[in-house]
Amino acid sequence: MSFQDSDFITPTTFIESLESSAFTKFLKTVNEAPYPLLSITLPIAGIDPLAALELNPDYQEKFYWSHPEDSISISAAGKVMELKATGSNRFKEISEQTLALKEKIQAYTAIEHSMAGPLFLGGYSFNHHNIGEVWKKFGAARFVLPEWMLVEIGNLHLLTLAIKKQERTADQIYQEVISRITDFLNIAGHLNHSEQKHPAKTNILCTLQNAVDRKRWIKNVHRAKQLISDGKFEKIVIARSSILKSRQKPEPTLLAHHLREKYPACYNFLIQKDSDTSFIGATPERLASFSNGTILTEGLAGSISRGRSAMEDASLAHSLMKSRKDRDEHQYVVQAIDSSLKPFSNRINRPQQPQIKKLQNVQHLFTPISASIKKGVQIHELIQELHPTPAVGGYPKETAVPYIQEIEQIERGWYSAPIGWFNLKGCGEFAVAIRSALLHKNYAELYAGCGIVADSDPEKEWNETLLKFTPLLDALNQLEDYAE
Repeated sequence: MSFQDSDFITPTTFIESLESSAFTKFLKTVNEAPYPLLSITLPIAGIDPLAALELNPDYQEKFYWSHPEDSISISAAGKVMELKATGSNRFKEISEQTLALKEKIQAYTAIEHSMAGPLFLGGYSFNHHNIGEVWKKFGAARFVLPEWMLVEIGNLHLLTLAIKKQERTADQIYQEVISRITDFLNIAGHLNHSEQKHPAKTNILCTLQNAVDRKRWIKNVHRAKQLISDGKFEKIVIARSSILKSRQKPEPTLLAHHLREKYPACYNFLIQKDSDTSFIGATPERLASFSNGTILTEGLAGSISRGRSAMEDASLAHSLMKSRKDRDEHQYVVQAIDSSLKPFSNRINRPQQPQIKKLQNVQHLFTPISASIKKGVQIHELIQELHPTPAVGGYPKETAVPYIQEIEQIERGWYSAPIGWFNLKGCGEFAVAIRSALLHKNYAELYAGCGIVADSDPEKEWNETLLKFTPLLDALNQLEDYAE
């Protein structure tokens, strides 16, 4: 039998699909093929991927990714295998490990779709090494093949199971597939009868305008401007963080739900390493999407707040478009992306003038960019070339980025680094992990950065960091009291 985008699997059609000639043929090859891992993808009844995570609380490792305006959502849990690397060759090592996987995974999909089959979920740290006490749990590059994964694309819902073949027979694998997918069918039924209890909303009991932090920030901006004046580079992005403490450990999936509802134009993500530690955010910046030999990316730099009225909002957007400081900052990003892509592409397309991208609490200068990918170029090669963009690093990258750690004096970890997913078909999507927070036990460390150029105003840049803290601060405010 075949499935169309509008079909959903039920217990009856599920058994029928497993007894179909295609799946039967697949099972017959299981014992003959040398592949140690199996991947099985089937359409399934509509389940909110985030709700599926909440109803599977026992997993240590969890992943959630959504872009509501693009009608895509992914959730996953567990770990069947992982790809890891560290140091300056980490992108190349992940690429080599990915190529080797084609000889290790035997995949069956009941429907043809670019996201059917195994996906690898994770990301990179900003720097080549990840040495922070909590951040080192994530590694410098780490991608996981999960035990199960739900993908929602429009009206299509796919469940992918990853199974270690080991010494099991085809019949034993068949029984495991039935058992595991039936669990998800039961989840769909459970959602029709359950009511989730949520914590009461209270106010945040902290301030992000600590006088010591502010003094340090202004000093850092002046230091960056001095280096620009000395001709070291033209732009550098410096960040700061603020650590908040809670009376109780926040629930990451509740934060993720708030972020996707409030910021549907953003990539909303949750990467949970263990029950105590998660990285979460709602980032407006796509690093790159890969599909059919094409890369889509964007320049996103230059910011201003939203207005309280239509007139004020339009006036602010006009000011942003006319701001020489912001236009220069944005142009550095676009020029750097062009330079990064040229060796790997025969065609690069982009508009000559930036657009305005409006989000819930901020608006940015925005330039969409598409390019062809030369044959043989791997996804992670392009990620290495694009990271870090001048929107989170500096321009020129080679001279600006080495100064970031010296000025900031914080451990960025995976903040402002590439996170996302990829498969073995040359498809994938990565975002730049800004507007984010590291959660550990009952602590939350929020991050925000600003692009510094020759005429940057330290006070305005300070206020911009407050604006960029807002998404995570509001999400935390939905859960419980926080104190600095």
